[in-house]
Amino acid sequence: MYALYLLGGDSNPIHTEDIALKCFELFPTSFSWVKYSQYPDKDIVRVALADARKESHGGLVDGRSGQRRGLSAKTKRHPIDDGWILTPAGIQWVRENRAELHQVADSGEVKAHRQRLLKQLKRIRDHALFGLYHDNPTNFSPQIGAIADFLRCRVDAEPEVWQERFDKAHRQAAAADQSDVCDFITKCREAYIRQR
Repeated sequence: MYALYLLGGDSNPIHTEDIALKCFELFPTSFSWVKYSQYPDKDIVRVALADARKESHGGLVDGRSGQRRGLSAKTKRHPIDDGWILTPAGIQWVRENRAELHQVADSGEVKAHRQRLLKQLKRIRDHALFGLYHDNPTNFSPQIGAIADFLRCRVDAEPEVWQERFDKAHRQAAAADQSDVCDFITKCREAYIRQR
């Protein structure tokens, strides 16, 4: 979970092999093969992520390892080919345990990840549409064209594209604990649904 977070998995899907490599870099003795300890163990990471995805373990991640197989019954869209992303519960878990995990891993990557995240959110805050929201959040009701410009997608894009863009922006804001941006994204999503 911590490696997934460091790789940006609070807002983007991350490939299983990238997570395995990061786990190995952070904790080589825990995430290596037994006989050939110079190699990272992808399987232990895949199993841990699959367990963390289960509701009985808190539903901390979403995603899968492997090939794309048809539409997901739950989301009605194609699942990620191979990738994992933290759920809101997973982001909360990392937040609650970040200090201890950072101490154990002893690296500067948490700060670097936070800086990347804040840079992405600065683009949202600098957008003219956010300025309109900021001036009058109660009566904010943007037009679909302005929302498309903000999300960098076409007005006639498939609903799945819109959903992915909204989800990504909301995850970034939630990961950075910026509730005003979360509210802005929610209002944009509601306006899009009304107008489509």
